[in-house]
Amino acid sequence: MASYASFGRMNQKRRTRAALMAAATELVRGGATPTVAQVAGAALVSKSTAYRYFPSQEALLAEALLEMVNQPELEAVYAAARTPGPAIARLDAVVRADHALVVKHEAAFRTAIRAMLAPRADDPSEVPRRPGHRLRYLAEALAPLNDQLDAERLQRLVMALAMCVGMESIMVMVDICGLSPADGEEVKRWTAGALLQAALAEVELDHPPIASGPG
Repeated sequence: MASYASFGRMNQKRRTRAALMAAATELVRGGATPTVAQVAGAALVSKSTAYRYFPSQEALLAEALLEMVNQPELEAVYAAARTPGPAIARLDAVVRADHALVVKHEAAFRTAIRAMLAPRADDPSEVPRRPGHRLRYLAEALAPLNDQLDAERLQRLVMALAMCVGMESIMVMVDICGLSPADGEEVKRWTAGALLQAALAEVELDHPPIASGPG
């Protein structure tokens, strides 16, 4: 899946983004209001690379503050991804934990998204990618399927499930569909489960069980 090639490089991109966020939060905790360039320098990352993740100082500060605020709940989402049991139970736990996190800090998430959608200061034609955490905790929740789904199917499933979590899912359920947060959560849980079952059914169609002979 060509569009998912970046997933193979996700570890490096995650480390770069984590380094930028760590530098930003440390500076903010110290009372500073750092620029993208200052954070890039503290993280030992080039300024042009930093702008690929954060288009402006506003976006950087919004994400840094959001990271500081939601850390306890974020740890709960990762814990949900490691829930004992089958992938369907782990996935459902992740969708519920992610939903609780986003609803609790909805205003902060909306502010961060608004800032992140602004064009890059050094290249107004480009909007930065926002890898965030969701791909990692969704992949962790699906770990029990590593022996059932090949890498491409598993990666495609993670991408599809990414639409069921995060602030964007709340915006679709509440802003567009007009549902309450609770009803939106139910729809997201149903959708996530349906996507997982569809992926498993696809494997069964491609590799039907071999019928045993008579006697």
